Amino acid sequence: MSAAPRAPSSLLPLAAIAAAFAWSFAEATVFFIVADVLLTFIAIAMGLRVALLASLAAAIGAACGGMIMWRHGLVDPVAATNLLAAVPFVSAGMIAKGMASMASADWPLAMLRGSVTGIPYKVYAVAAGKEGLTALLFFGVTIPVRLLRFAVASSLVAAIDAPLRRRFDLRRRLMLLATFWLLFYGEFAWRWFS
Repeated sequence: MSAAPRAPSSLLPLAAIAAAFAWSFAEATVFFIVADVLLTFIAIAMGLRVALLASLAAAIGAACGGMIMWRHGLVDPVAATNLLAAVPFVSAGMIAKGMASMASADWPLAMLRGSVTGIPYKVYAVAAGKEGLTALLFFGVTIPVRLLRFAVASSLVAAIDAPLRRRFDLRRRLMLLATFWLLFYGEFAWRWFS
């Protein structure tokens, strides 16, 4: 006798976790909208536990996507740097700062600082290849560095959302979050194109 099919709602957390992996993989390569956007929506819609599992999946997705960029930086650093420059919202200054920081002995700390100062992870991945860092070491450092940022973002939004649950329904809370992200990227675009 076969098992009964799972209810569609029980598949939603698995779909969210898979989407977090895919989004973060894409962001580690050429996509330019941070995975934090999806993770924070998951935190509100599905709770902190699912958001933290999605954060882990996103960290692994980033590490996997980072391996593609690492390889590109190893094989053809000029083409890889040109690819970075073609990604929206990645400036020459970000590329130069990220590349320089990966040449130092404290590059894991530089990656951690970069995750909160706006230098895209993809820059560090290309620089790691260019600097000849071993793939396994870079992959291993990526997961905790990315997980820390993703978990903090998810936890912060979940903490802000908790008192709002008494006053607003899910739809309104998601609209508030969408407004935040639209303002965030709007301000970023305004500074970028000014």
